[in-house]
Amino acid sequence: DLQSFLDHLRVERRLAARTVAMYGEALARLQAAAAKSNVALRSAQPHHVRGWMAQLRSAGLGPRSIAIALAAWRGLFRWWGRQGVVPVNPVEGVRPPKAAKPLPKALSVEQAVVLAEHQTQHTRPALAARDHAIAELLYGSGLRIGEVLGLDVQAGPNAAGWLDLADATAHVLGKGSKRRSVPVGTAALDALRAWLRARPALAAYGEPALFVSQRGTRLTPNQLR
Repeated sequence: DLQSFLDHLRVERRLAARTVAMYGEALARLQAAAAKSNVALRSAQPHHVRGWMAQLRSAGLGPRSIAIALAAWRGLFRWWGRQGVVPVNPVEGVRPPKAAKPLPKALSVEQAVVLAEHQTQHTRPALAARDHAIAELLYGSGLRIGEVLGLDVQAGPNAAGWLDLADATAHVLGKGSKRRSVPVGTAALDALRAWLRARPALAAYGEPALFVSQRGTRLTPNQLR
């Protein structure tokens, strides 16, 4: 039966040889698990499938490999269902474990040092101080660029984030509208103090943003390019 299903995938479905091979491996695992549990494959129930999936996890298979195995198992039972040899598909409601989300790509040490030591070519000292403060804050706090540019000078009811120099922390509203506080290093604090001394030369009256553009309003990521 299993070989007939693989032939169906290869000849009628015209799946790639590598895909058919992976399905073959997955079906071999299914057959071994059913035999170990003394369960006829055509009599398998959802609780059997969940148990067999847990065995794959215990054997060290990752979420992606388990998802491929479940896809093969589900396809087999669907094929049997079309033939009328099984009443239900026991894999239909079974979902693979979620894969862990990868961490955001970080700068290498060399890239971070170059960024922190970068000397801007602005002729206006205020712009140079601003860009240096942004670079130091990104390097020293681990904040995203959107979080940095969303900072206000002071805390307020409408502030997405703000800087507390006295406490050496930045308070931000991140993904999922979750607030968090991060420490700010000494080099970043020095650069921020220098920028705050220069900021009045650029900022429009009443502008709450910590980092402003040449127009005096909140700086955007596009204006940094």
